[in-house]
Amino acid sequence: MKNFNLETMRIGFFTDTYFSQVNGVTYTIDLWKRELAKIYKEKNIFVFYPNSEYKGSTNEISLPSVKFPLYGGYKISLPSAKLLNLNLDVVHIHGLYSSAIFGISVAKKLKIPCIITYHTPTHLYTHYATNLMSSYFSRSSTKKISAVLQKGLMKWEKFVLKSCDLITVPSNVIAGYLKEQGIENVKVISNGIDINLFKEDTRQRNFQKDKNKLCIGYCGRIGIEKHLEDLIFLAKKFDGEILIAGEGPAKKYYKQMANKISKNIKFLGRIPHEELPKFYSCLDFLVFPSVVETQGLVALEAMACGTPVIGADAMALKETILAGKTGYLYKPGDVYELFTKLQNGYKNREILTKNCVDEARKHSVENTVKELRKIYEKIKTEKK
Repeated sequence: MKNFNLETMRIGFFTDTYFSQVNGVTYTIDLWKRELAKIYKEKNIFVFYPNSEYKGSTNEISLPSVKFPLYGGYKISLPSAKLLNLNLDVVHIHGLYSSAIFGISVAKKLKIPCIITYHTPTHLYTHYATNLMSSYFSRSSTKKISAVLQKGLMKWEKFVLKSCDLITVPSNVIAGYLKEQGIENVKVISNGIDINLFKEDTRQRNFQKDKNKLCIGYCGRIGIEKHLEDLIFLAKKFDGEILIAGEGPAKKYYKQMANKISKNIKFLGRIPHEELPKFYSCLDFLVFPSVVETQGLVALEAMACGTPVIGADAMALKETILAGKTGYLYKPGDVYELFTKLQNGYKNREILTKNCVDEARKHSVENTVKELRKIYEKIKTEKK
């Protein structure tokens, strides 16, 4: 196997979502880009993303796009002449739709390796489409449409993933799921977090009204698939403050629900990324009811700040959260079990906190990029 000069390698990220969108995929790409630039030089890392109000750097190239009607804030990139004369060594895709088609096409034209990172199981988000249809179709018809749509999306995902040379996933749970679908050539790599940013910060605990009260909360996109009703219904039993940070299409729905149930729930809106360590640090526990996580970066960020996590026993959270060590898992929808696990958590919080910090360090972005570097070197050399 011949050696390859990594410092001259030119890497193109193709993504369905980027700034000004705020989500785990966007921050992962930005974090990887900044860390990889330390190895390959910034001028050799490119990001191709749907056009938005965000004005990127020279190497962040926006593509013509149209709004995606079924999921607020997202766009679909359109064919662009900017992609015709690229000089890249590796294509790395972060999406399953227009970005994937562009990336795969570029890789084939240039005869270079094509890697994809599987961030989101989009077939689990069909409720956004069926919710729009509910006014026009009966409930039974909507369920049938949802099933057909989900099946179609799963087939599409499989087609895209099999069109790439290598698939990276952030957890063993997701690797197992893909292999069950007959998809091979899967490599597990944590998405990684910035442990220099995410660490305990108690200098300003101003998110709470009463610093002497118990305080738990959630951070992330506010969508139906995150199942925040578990946390909201918990308010009936919890004698303390509940803080919910983030934005999303279901925020109005959950605010209305919360207003009917309790006065101890506060919606904070989007918190700037650099302020998140202060938010996590003011919580006794992060409650993460989501059932669609491929890793759960929010959980890792909270843990890095010394905040244990109580999450749904579903998808990758059952791997990210080490039950009894960095937090607890509960059956999704079972608010009584969630409350019981929270009580256990308070009894063992001191040891959980120490374990959280130690475990989160294993997921540093530096470790992630070391693995990416090995992948790029290996796949580029084999493709020559």
